[in-house]
Amino acid sequence: MHRNEAKAPRPPVYRIPVFGLYGAAADQPSGGYVHVETISSRASELDWDIRVHRHENLAQCVVVSAGGGVLEVEGEEIAFTAPWFVWIPTATVHGFRFDTGTEGHVLTVSDDVVASSLARAPEGEALAALVLRPAFGEARSEEEIGISMPAVMQAIARETELPRTGVAAALQAHLVLLLIAVRRMRTLSDLTTNLGDRRAAAFRRFRAHVERGFRRQESIDEIARTLGMSRAQLYAVTMQAVGKSPLRILHERMILECKRELTYSAQTIGQIAYELGFTDEAYFSRFFTRHAGMSPSAFRKTKRKN
Repeated sequence: MHRNEAKAPRPPVYRIPVFGLYGAAADQPSGGYVHVETISSRASELDWDIRVHRHENLAQCVVVSAGGGVLEVEGEEIAFTAPWFVWIPTATVHGFRFDTGTEGHVLTVSDDVVASSLARAPEGEALAALVLRPAFGEARSEEEIGISMPAVMQAIARETELPRTGVAAALQAHLVLLLIAVRRMRTLSDLTTNLGDRRAAAFRRFRAHVERGFRRQESIDEIARTLGMSRAQLYAVTMQAVGKSPLRILHERMILECKRELTYSAQTIGQIAYELGFTDEAYFSRFFTRHAGMSPSAFRKTKRKN
């Protein structure tokens, strides 16, 4: 090329914008930061199109209660309809094209709040591993996972509205609940992937039946008939789902309740045995000893000593 020849203009370089909240400066304070807003309050002003961007030191959880749209995350597009959720870790490139009128909440929280919340949680390590990568899918109902994500979002919004005592502790507790919900939904999703819809639904029905009726001391044959399966079919479902037989799952739930009663209840061992469906206190003691490695009275003494 001769010196006097003009160079071809270079195309403009696109850089993914870094924001605090979408559209806000990235250098806004992020320490101890918690912010919740409705989807419509921000998206409606932007023609329901949140262009791809990322947040430094801030994670987000979006819970869609009505409407839908398309999520773009790290170059992948995912169409969604309510009820739906997404967890977006720090520095994850993402954007939304919401359908007009979509509703729900967006929680933005700084990394230090996430870390301090999980440091105090009993299952904090598992939850800490969960929040490192995006998670999204159908927002399961409270009946399925025991937690209503929209209700938790609304509770967080109420906590941020007015100054109250214990706001920080309440916010951390609600955040942990939200992440537990995400973890439970991922478990359900993995279960469906591994078992298929029909067997996954059968396993959930079995677990729900055990939770409601473990005190009735039903046999596995009786439970299988109630669920419309044979004993062999039920065994195949539970083994594929969690690697445990139906009887083991039932016994583990009974032992858990036994330990709770022995630890927190003032009732006698005989009374506890009767409430848990045992007609013979001696058999209850043998059952508990076989599964817990010590007698009910020894277990209770150990707990009270501690």
